[in-house]
Amino acid sequence: MLLKSFRKFIFMEVIWHVSSVSKLMDERAFYNVYQPLIDSESGEIFAYEALLRTTPFINPEIIFNYGRDELLLFSFDSAAISNAIKEFPYSFIEKYLLFINVFPSTIVHSDFKSLIENLLHNYPKIKYRVVFEINEASCEEELWDEDIFSESLQWLSYMGFKIAFDDLTFNHFSVDFIAKYIPEFIKLDRSCSKNLSTLLEKQIFITNFLSKMERNMYVVLEGIETKEDFQIAKEIGVPYLQGYYISKPHRI
Repeated sequence: MLLKSFRKFIFMEVIWHVSSVSKLMDERAFYNVYQPLIDSESGEIFAYEALLRTTPFINPEIIFNYGRDELLLFSFDSAAISNAIKEFPYSFIEKYLLFINVFPSTIVHSDFKSLIENLLHNYPKIKYRVVFEINEASCEEELWDEDIFSESLQWLSYMGFKIAFDDLTFNHFSVDFIAKYIPEFIKLDRSCSKNLSTLLEKQIFITNFLSKMERNMYVVLEGIETKEDFQIAKEIGVPYLQGYYISKPHRI
């Protein structure tokens, strides 16, 4: 009986979230928090990543999955991108890079170029200061092989934006696409950093991974949550670090 009641509660909670998403996005009842990325050698902040939040809180994954199901993903993603830039203090953009998440389907959308051109018009200082983190959503993997995806990445670079591949792990897919597209930044998923200080195989993997990177490609290790993992990441030479041990996301 207790299990049945719990399942009903979870079901009703999900229904409530989904029904609230569209209203929240329509009314732009969302905001951004920003999490710093630091240079492991100097310990100084060099960038911030923008992360979407809502009141009441709804997991961003639920929001974007709902957007995809309802054919509204580009609308949701472009609203999140615009808001991330709008809320980032303009005085910061000259000092820090701004990392913004984007889906591959957004990049290849017919209205994406207009979105970017409008943002450059309204916020000209973002040129050369924004890094688009390409999300490796498994449901969009096929887009990486399409010519329009490659062309869109080239166009973004031409327009003065940097590219990062987000949430990478130690798998063949990641290595192949890094070699093909050569992004400026590679962000290793938190699965690579969890218990890094006690797992020698992870330390070896990351060390080998770093040795394969081109000179102008920089690795960010996400999910640093303990002092021990932080120290080991520095010792093995990961150039940039991000995680709750360094700072939780916050409004600025």
